[in-house]
Amino acid sequence: MKLTRKKLSIAVVVALVACLVPMAQGASAVPSTEDEQYAAPMTQDRGEMVFQIDPNFADDFHDNISVLTAIDSTGEKFCTSTSDAVCSTANYYQFKAVLGPCTTAVTVDCIESVTGTSANGTAINGVFKQQFPSSGVTDYTGSPSEGVPSGGTPSLWTMDGLSHGYGNDYEVAVQISGSKVDGDALKPPRSFSAVITPVSIYQTDCDPLTEGAQCRDKWMPDVLPNGRTAKNFWAAGWDEHQGYLCRSWSGDQKCTLQHAFPAGARFTVKVRLSTSPSGWLHGRLQDPIASIVRENNVTTVTVTAGSVKVPTIVGIGQFANLPAPVQESFSKTCFQKRCGTARGQDATDEFIANNPMTQRQVIQSPSAYSPEAFEQIKLWTDYVGDKAVAMPSLWSVRTLSDGEMQNAPECIKNGVGVTGIVATNASAYSEGPPSFDKETSTLNYKVAAMHYEKDGVTPFNGQYSLVLRSDIAECLYGVTEDSAQSTISVTGEDGAVKAATSAFTLANGWFTFSANGFTHSAPTVKVKLTSTTKQGLAKKGTVTSRTALLKIGKLKYPSTSKWLVRVSTPKICKVSGTGVKNLAKGTCKLVVYITPKATKKVPKPKAVSTKISLIVS
Repeated sequence: MKLTRKKLSIAVVVALVACLVPMAQGASAVPSTEDEQYAAPMTQDRGEMVFQIDPNFADDFHDNISVLTAIDSTGEKFCTSTSDAVCSTANYYQFKAVLGPCTTAVTVDCIESVTGTSANGTAINGVFKQQFPSSGVTDYTGSPSEGVPSGGTPSLWTMDGLSHGYGNDYEVAVQISGSKVDGDALKPPRSFSAVITPVSIYQTDCDPLTEGAQCRDKWMPDVLPNGRTAKNFWAAGWDEHQGYLCRSWSGDQKCTLQHAFPAGARFTVKVRLSTSPSGWLHGRLQDPIASIVRENNVTTVTVTAGSVKVPTIVGIGQFANLPAPVQESFSKTCFQKRCGTARGQDATDEFIANNPMTQRQVIQSPSAYSPEAFEQIKLWTDYVGDKAVAMPSLWSVRTLSDGEMQNAPECIKNGVGVTGIVATNASAYSEGPPSFDKETSTLNYKVAAMHYEKDGVTPFNGQYSLVLRSDIAECLYGVTEDSAQSTISVTGEDGAVKAATSAFTLANGWFTFSANGFTHSAPTVKVKLTSTTKQGLAKKGTVTSRTALLKIGKLKYPSTSKWLVRVSTPKICKVSGTGVKNLAKGTCKLVVYITPKATKKVPKPKAVSTKISLIVS
């Protein structure tokens, strides 16, 4: 029987058994016990109901395949270059370009460097080894003059001294996606993704003559019911039904096996782009640091972070034996529409809507950021023992899609360039950027996971990072860099505050917030910025007196104390006696210092300072 990941919503990839594949000469052994190699043990029996959230497929799992297609009246057409007759004359085309390393010939839209830092702080430069595979089925040649990057395959980088247990090779897949609209390929927003994966090359025994698409990841043409053509993604399914997991496939049936990251290591990918990515970034990253700099028409994107372990959740059971709420969920969701199945495209009876659930094999794999993911986790918690089945480690970052950005706060949605990053190790997470609650003035982000790791004993500790550009923070909160202080809290579904370790920093125009060590099931992380600066109003040409400044700053001034005012905006205001004179419209920034009278006990008392901003109109 052929299995395929084609159309995940309809035919979901599964594993028949978790078994070892015979090792070819010179190849690495398949690590059957690694969480990165976990394959769900489905039987494909009728009546089998499956729920799974697998972080390896939760986001865009074909971020390592390039493709260029044009749209005409008959549908989508594949192009091997932007100068192809179809693409060169098309009013609209779209591309997904996997970037290779920078060279003397390719100096932009390329990977400048990949580096790692071991747990003991040793920095290791990655050395480019090869493209893997050497070429892809739908690779294409771009156009530097139009700003369209060429699309190739992922690259392997060797980091001597930073072994992951199966060698020191790391696969790097950086993809830029965009389009040409009305003859312009530079104006439409582009998406960006970067994935680093520890890998080893493995020789499989997949037979392309009998297994076809299962031995190679590829985009293929498809015909829609209306007769129009469209591209359809086929991913190799051979690995999973043999009990292991490949990251990328080559044409000679070799693949890169995914492995665990070395503990405590951090990685940096530096990319040169012809255009700047825009929107919001989501990451499977620990404590991310990002830099986006544009100089001489080249944007350099640098992302540094550690990897995170993300729980895989799988629940499997016969329909008749499942709890009533789970049965109701499957019946409601899948009775009148196609749901996933592992029985293959030829099992057409699996898709017949009026078939009883006991005669179907059904898989629900909701998106990690969908409301359904949160609902299903809650429904399955008791049945699966409130624990994960695997904890694969990941390092990935991507821009959110237009659909994910629909409900973003206006300050974030309307921002130019990358406005922030959110990273979490939760199985499920909120769609889009954090939502802004105007009543509490907090950025809220909901996450969900089981309470325990796969042993059912070790609590799963949540990790959350929010990186917010300072101008976006000022738009949301009205808080400037020099006056910001934060409150970070984690609240359970019952409203109770959960214990967590939090941190807040400001560097290079970015606010970074983090909350770590909290437990699940579905808590909400809340971030609030407040200002340490007191604000008041003033009129041009007037003098704001000491009495008024005391009221604005909510200060007490004993008559024996020393009073001092210092102004940092001399064009807007100046010190006048014990107050300030407002010279021009704008924001008058000043600091009031009140020093208590010296005593024998305290001969050098410390001054108390308060920042005040006067909005002069």
